[in-house]
Amino acid sequence: MQISTFTPNNNTNKPAFGIKIDGKVAMKICDEMYGQKLTKHMPAYEKQFDKLSASGLDSSELYLATGRDYDTFMLKNPEITTAYEKPIAQAKKGDLLSAWFKIQPEDIEKAEKILKEVIEEKRKGLVAMADNVIVRALLYTKNNEKDVVKAVQKMDDDTVIDLYYTAKSKIAGK
Repeated sequence: MQISTFTPNNNTNKPAFGIKIDGKVAMKICDEMYGQKLTKHMPAYEKQFDKLSASGLDSSELYLATGRDYDTFMLKNPEITTAYEKPIAQAKKGDLLSAWFKIQPEDIEKAEKILKEVIEEKRKGLVAMADNVIVRALLYTKNNEKDVVKAVQKMDDDTVIDLYYTAKSKIAGK
């Protein structure tokens, strides 16, 4: 018996780009298919898996957030922002497979775009609020940078978001 080793050259089924799909997603969907005797949908599930795996950024991940009544397919990308995640599709308990088939590659790309826009909106908003003396002082004390734009760009997402909402409350309270 010969065992082939993994090398990038002999693994032609895996794209060089695209999102990661959390293993729990596959496990839950397969459990549902087998539990409801829907295994006839396995080839379609695999095709959808391949299609979604090839879409989006390779730093993104599709995972499943479970709730009491619903499960939600979520997208996260720590290279875009660590502060936000985007829901892609929601399914009632026992209807995960149906929601899985509704997800399109465009949904993933749209979610990534929204994540980028949301963090950029907070950065621009913080810069715009820097006209306020209190907000400007908050920015200067965070990283000793006198240029507001540079100060905001140097901050990580969580700091930007915290300062954004702190600044909004300072301005509103004044």
